[in-house]
Formats: sequence, structure tokens, C-alpha cells
Amino acid sequence: MTVILLLFENVNMKKLMNILLIISLVCSLPSCKPDDCPEPIENQSPVVWKKLISSSPESSLNSTPLLYKDLIVLGKKETSGYVIRAYNAYAGDTIWETMAPVSGGFNATDWDESMIYDNKIVFSESYWFFALDAVTGKILWHKINDNFFGGSCVIDKYLYKMGTDHRNWSSLYRFEINSGAKEKLFTINRSEYGSNYSPNLMMPVKWVHPNGDEILVLQNRTYGWYTDMEHKMDILAWNLTADSMLWYRDRLDGFSSMSRPAIDGDKVYFYGDRHAYCINPLNGETIWKYFIGDGPEDDFNTANILIIDDKLIVKPDNDHMHAVNKETGEMIWRNNETASMPDLLTVHQDTIWFGSGGVLAIDANTGKTLIDQYEASNGSWIFPIAHHPTNGHIYTSDGDYLYCLNPKYMR
Repeated sequence: MTVILLLFENVNMKKLMNILLIISLVCSLPSCKPDDCPEPIENQSPVVWKKLISSSPESSLNSTPLLYKDLIVLGKKETSGYVIRAYNAYAGDTIWETMAPVSGGFNATDWDESMIYDNKIVFSESYWFFALDAVTGKILWHKINDNFFGGSCVIDKYLYKMGTDHRNWSSLYRFEINSGAKEKLFTINRSEYGSNYSPNLMMPVKWVHPNGDEILVLQNRTYGWYTDMEHKMDILAWNLTADSMLWYRDRLDGFSSMSRPAIDGDKVYFYGDRHAYCINPLNGETIWKYFIGDGPEDDFNTANILIIDDKLIVKPDNDHMHAVNKETGEMIWRNNETASMPDLLTVHQDTIWFGSGGVLAIDANTGKTLIDQYEASNGSWIFPIAHHPTNGHIYTSDGDYLYCLNPKYMR
């Protein structure tokens, strides 16, 4: 105190008392540990980085962004042809670039036309399809077949494709993903199954029979070109091991989704016309079905089937989303205010993500909307969401830019 008084001997008493009061207050403030102190203010923009991928209609993104380790891989049409690029997930730098062995009209927009298996990436669009190495971008093999249509899927080490003439027959093929070696599995024609309707096989899921046989369960989305000109949904199980039909169920429903079924244990799930179905893969019988509604958009066309823990996520073509108990078919929750026509539903840490005029996130346990159509631009925002497994960032596109976004700052 003596030192302080000497320092301020030329200051009047009123000012001195004010200074002493301030010193006393500062000294009395509690100290804090580093973990207890407020965090510094951060940049709260959700955009970690963005990369221009399209500057004109002739140069447009038309594939799902795929995440392989720390690479984001996507394909786009350019005036020079179809280009596939891999970007660093942390900074957006281009790692490799490959010109695809396809024509300028190649378009792998749908979510079931590009996929990753191990370190292989497959791009598929009807009759053009090829595989490349995810690390180097090297093309491993490519195929072309004028009779191939529809989507594709990878099961184990095989790429599955469907061939058809749109009228009289439909065949399921598979290609060894490392070499492209082709194998025809079976053909369905107009007269053999399905009441003389034109067959159109969809992509399968695999189930293992109690006797050990490998079974493919799938949909035959048929149409009455030669009968009543209406759709119907047949389902079937093909025994890969015995090379024979295990069962064929005619007319599970009328018009159906094009979504690949989902499988969980001894149950397979299909989307029909305004119903979600739980099917016994042993015999094709219905275990339960869940009714969506009878409104003009209470049906299924685009959303895939998603299973999360004990829930089957049911997403029709309107703003609704349902969570159904996968064992009983009873509704767990329903959210009527999401968005319509999602392309691909993905899940990450109990959150359902999709793009539909923006980025949306739904709590899988409660159905609560966590992120409501966040947009970083005025673009289309219709592309699916890819999730980095460790840094928490998501990757998607508005059609012009590829975005790395931090969900922490999205609303």
C-alpha cells in the first residue's frame, strides 16, 4: 500500500480511491482453468471449402459425390467428355483426374449408378458402365451393351446389372468387380412368370437360406403392354447356389417404387404402392405391411429404403417421413414437414440426411427436424450427402459447386 501511495502522491484523493477500487476488483476476480474459460469466437460459416465444378450447362455435375477415405470422387460432363475427379476431403485440392471411356451422353445422376466397393469405384448408366481404382483413378475395365438398362448394385465382389428388351424378357447379370468378367444368372420372359406381363427386374439383396444356399431377393416391376396396360409389382427369390427359382410371388402390389429392397436378418423390406412391406425371404409371404395414405403423393418412387437400429425409415414422395418398428410394422414417429422427392437417404450418427432443395437432417430417434433446408447458394441442392467418418464434415453439391460443410453451424 505504501508503494501505491508513493506512486500516486501527486494524484488527488478522489482519483486515487477510484484507482484503488479498480485494482481491488481485478485482483478479486476468480481465475479459470483453460478448459473452463470461454472458447474464442470462431468463424460460424458452415462452408469449410467449396470447389467450382460447373460453369455452364455443358459442364455439369451428374453423379453422386462418393467418399473414399480422404477423397471425394465425382463425375461430370464436360465438352471434352465425361471426367471423373478426386478431391482432397480436407482442402478440396484435386488429387487425380480421369477421362471415362464413354460417350458424351453418359449420365450417372441417380444414386444407384455410382458406388464404392473396397477400393473400386463403379460408374454405371444403362448400357455404359466401368470400374476404376479409387486411389489412382486408373480405369480397370469398361463394358457397353445396348440391352442394359436401369440401376445397378454391388453385392460382395460383383456388380449386378439388368438386361432387357422392354417387352419380352428381362435378365439379371453380374460382373466380377476386379476384372469385369460377365455371368448371366437367369431370364424371365412374358409367359413363364407374371401373367403374361412384360418383365423388368430390379436390383437384388442377398439372403442366406438356413441350409446355407445364397438367395437373391428382388422385385420384378412388370407392365401390361400386351394385357391391361397397367403396372404390377411381383417379387421373387433366386437361389444362386442351386441356380433355380426359390419362389415367385405374383402381384404383391400394383405400381411400385424402383428402390432396391433392404434386408435385415430374416426379413426383407419393399416399397409398394402406398405401402411398405416386410417379407419373409424363405417363402415370400407378407409378415406385415404399413399403409402410408391415399393422397396424390402418398406413394414411393425415389427414396431408398433405410434401416436404423429397430426402425424402418419410410419416405414417400411428399413432405412426410415415417419411422416404423421393423419387427411389428407399428409407427414409432412421423414428421409431416420434411421435404418431398429426396434422391438418397443416408444416415450418420443417428441422423438421417438428404438433399431436396437444400440440406435436411432428421433425428432418427425422435423424428425432429435438426437442419431445415440449409442452402449456401441458390443452386439446386438435390444431390445426396456424404459423411466423413472422423472429422464430422459433410459433402454435397448445389450443381455448380462441390461443398464441404460443417453441420455444427447449419440450421
